[in-house]
Amino acid sequence: MTTPRRWAVWAGLLATSALAACGPQRANPAASATRVSTQPPAATQPAVATHPAAIPLASSTAAPCFTRSQLASMSLAEIASYPTLCFDSESGVTTEVPQSEAIETVRMFLQDPGRLVGFREMTTMGNSPSGILPVARLEDEKGFSYLVAVVAKKVLEMDPAPGPLETGEAPLPPDQLQAVAEDLIRRELPAFDDLRDQLTFQAGNKTGGANFFRWEQPGAATASGMPPLAQVGITDSGHIFSYLNTLYLLP
Repeated sequence: MTTPRRWAVWAGLLATSALAACGPQRANPAASATRVSTQPPAATQPAVATHPAAIPLASSTAAPCFTRSQLASMSLAEIASYPTLCFDSESGVTTEVPQSEAIETVRMFLQDPGRLVGFREMTTMGNSPSGILPVARLEDEKGFSYLVAVVAKKVLEMDPAPGPLETGEAPLPPDQLQAVAEDLIRRELPAFDDLRDQLTFQAGNKTGGANFFRWEQPGAATASGMPPLAQVGITDSGHIFSYLNTLYLLP
């Protein structure tokens, strides 16, 4: 069983990794699906695009600085061309972001070394136990959004892209879908099996072929956030379209 001290260290890593909180939480878009491998990750190198010089940071660092609106007007390839950049929030906080590391974290999670991914903003994670955990938000070429704890090198949440779920493949039985969800959580959090005795489990589905499998610490919800939990959204054919895992923050 993982000790309370280890979870306290994880909580510190996750909070520190986001570097700063600089904006409101992004609402989840309508569901679409992507395929996420549950096999152990392999080391990859992030792709680097080319782009003209951007706004320089008025300090000793060479990292270019951008606001949320500037990043929203740029393509992912333009943003991803910078291994490091800085983010200027509306509140006046400037945060240096090691973008290449964050991109690599998302690619390792997806098991897709060629996925085009770029930073969009510093924000807070409403689905965290505190409701205000600072994280970096990235997007990929398919429109999926990822909340990343950069220093801990973990994707804490994946939100779906706009549009309907991908369909057309033969459906899998519920026990196989649950096994896919468990394998993904276990790959990201090897201590998952040790924690299961203290978690409650729920399974459900919605029209359109969306299935959800959820493991949650009972009685731990707060007024401002969610209890520590892991949830995977998966289509009838086995495509993962959403992911949430804050079991790292168990007290």
